[in-house]
Amino acid sequence: MVRAFLVVLLACSASVGLAEDHSVIKFTSPDGRFALRITADQKVDLIEKVSGNVMVDLGEVYRRYLSHPEETVLVWSADSKWTAYGTRGEREGDTAVYFWNGSAFDEIPLPEDLPGPDIKFRKEAGSIKNYGGAVKPLKWLKPGELEVSSDLMMLDRDDGATYTGVVVITIEFDAQHHGSVKKVGKTKTRISE
Repeated sequence: MVRAFLVVLLACSASVGLAEDHSVIKFTSPDGRFALRITADQKVDLIEKVSGNVMVDLGEVYRRYLSHPEETVLVWSADSKWTAYGTRGEREGDTAVYFWNGSAFDEIPLPEDLPGPDIKFRKEAGSIKNYGGAVKPLKWLKPGELEVSSDLMMLDRDDGATYTGVVVITIEFDAQHHGSVKKVGKTKTRISE
């Protein structure tokens, strides 16, 4: 009787433990092998789905955007070998690119000094303050060719207008995985009063 009670107790505690795992798995690779995992304590990892093994520790979700999960993204190339991870806070963000070498993900640096938006201010704009911005991965056009957006927010201290500029940039990676800017789109500027 005691043995049966212990078996039931262990089974119940195991199911409670599973129920308490509030991890979110999303952004699965096209081949179904890898995905992004966000734990209840906001830790972010690139994992192997079947085993749950951590392939890359991606840090934590920016605290300001815990209620905005769309600010944390992982985009995959069609062949599942390239991935780009982006997360952001109120005024800043991080984007990292990884390449699957067959046994691990290698981090591949983005080109230095990516162009930012060329915001057009009104003629009467006064004292302008940089309010922050970030680069966000959008999609892989093909393996080794990534499209990102770069945004920048500026505040006119005199009239309170906020200028937000966004530009789309295409980055290509060569056979040695060196990134370079292939194309820069036209800046789109939005003004909020």
